[in-house]
Amino acid sequence: MGLRINNNISAVRALRNLKINDRNQSKSLERLSTGLQINRASDDPAGLVISEQLRAQIISMKQAAENTQNASNLIGTADAALQQVSDLLNDVRDSVLFALNEGVSSPEQVGAEQASVDQALQAIDRISSTTRYSDSELLNGTKGFTVTTQSDELNDLNVRRATFAPTMSAQGTVTYTVDITQSAVRGFVDIGSTATGTIIRVTGPLGTQEISVSSNTAAQLATAINQYAPFTGVWASAKGGAGAASQLAYTEEWGSAQSIRIDVLSGTMDGLASGNARTDIGQDAKASFNGVTYTGEGRYFHIVNNSIDFEYTLDDSVDMVKQAGLKFTVQKSGLSFQTNERALQSDRMTIGIMNVATSTLGYESINDQLTRKAGLDATATKGGYLSSLKTGGTSDLNTNAQNALNILDYALNQVNGLRGFLGAIQTNNLESNMDTLAVSIENITSSESEIRDLDFAAETAEFTRTQIMFQAGTAVLASANLIPQTVLTLLQ
Repeated sequence: MGLRINNNISAVRALRNLKINDRNQSKSLERLSTGLQINRASDDPAGLVISEQLRAQIISMKQAAENTQNASNLIGTADAALQQVSDLLNDVRDSVLFALNEGVSSPEQVGAEQASVDQALQAIDRISSTTRYSDSELLNGTKGFTVTTQSDELNDLNVRRATFAPTMSAQGTVTYTVDITQSAVRGFVDIGSTATGTIIRVTGPLGTQEISVSSNTAAQLATAINQYAPFTGVWASAKGGAGAASQLAYTEEWGSAQSIRIDVLSGTMDGLASGNARTDIGQDAKASFNGVTYTGEGRYFHIVNNSIDFEYTLDDSVDMVKQAGLKFTVQKSGLSFQTNERALQSDRMTIGIMNVATSTLGYESINDQLTRKAGLDATATKGGYLSSLKTGGTSDLNTNAQNALNILDYALNQVNGLRGFLGAIQTNNLESNMDTLAVSIENITSSESEIRDLDFAAETAEFTRTQIMFQAGTAVLASANLIPQTVLTLLQ
């Protein structure tokens, strides 16, 4: 082996290894101080790419979970307000039932109950106009869908949920088409002249009532029948004049659950002698939507599929005629929730909340329906909106308490139906989505941790090794630096 002094190869080699050990020791210290085994791209290029993708997904899912929680809180706020509306409606119903107990209720007591009804209705309007979540007004109709009906045959159209493409503009619209494949029909009986003194028995979906005919005029017979309509479910309207030969149509609600029977107990009715009867049963409408056939409840439909949840009532002009191509347009409105981390149509949910003011709760009165029919002259009032129960209204406690009960029951069904819809959204969509997101965040975080987080036990052992190697390398380098000094002994 030669001895050289210009280049100390042993020292160069020792220095190179010492630098490697120093770099490894520095990286180990960095990993121990950060708790991460990937601190820069050079540590693990492939692992960095995967972990960054997972990290982005985790951040997005956490935001989606927060969005879902906020949406659930919003719906909870609306439901709490609707609970108050429902309680107020039940209080009003108690007042109406008290007023109907005419045998023991005095005018003063009914007046006091009417004042209570007025206060309750004012409270409902106040709840409708003031219920908010942050800056969003929830129950005044501004968070319902903007729906344009291109077909007059679709009444009381209420869209609860709709799906819009993520790329659709804020004013974008979606047009839907409903085909009526079977018309809705009332149970009805057409009757001509009825002799004075005839006794008939009217049987409807609500009950039975015997009626004595004191006049053979159509209008007066209609009045007699309508007097008991709240108890029988059978309503009448006179067609044409008031002569004995005028036609009389007995009408009620639409659908297969509606039946009517007119028995002649004594005398004659339109040629029917005593002991004979005329009967009829209504028919439910059927509609086709997106290739699926739905059977309504009379004229009422509630249609639900993956893209939309809506309800409507057919106009009575569709009773005898099938209609195709009934269109309505839904504008991108309502309340939209981003409930997942992707920009897909299925990751957004849009719902609408109807107006619960007293001017919208209820339904169109039978007067309004019948007067639209040519030649029919309505003599009864059934239905209307909740506002008609206020003092001086057509259905206040002094004017028509029985009809007020009909309106209240319908309004309660509307409010409870809305609460049920919101509750289903909260439970089946939002809360389940939060649970799913929580599990996904947990699993993806675990995967990201496996790639990026440091195993302190293994790294501590590695740091100890590099520390010993660095100390040994330092000692070896010191020894290597002394090798050239041996040349001096040759010169002595």
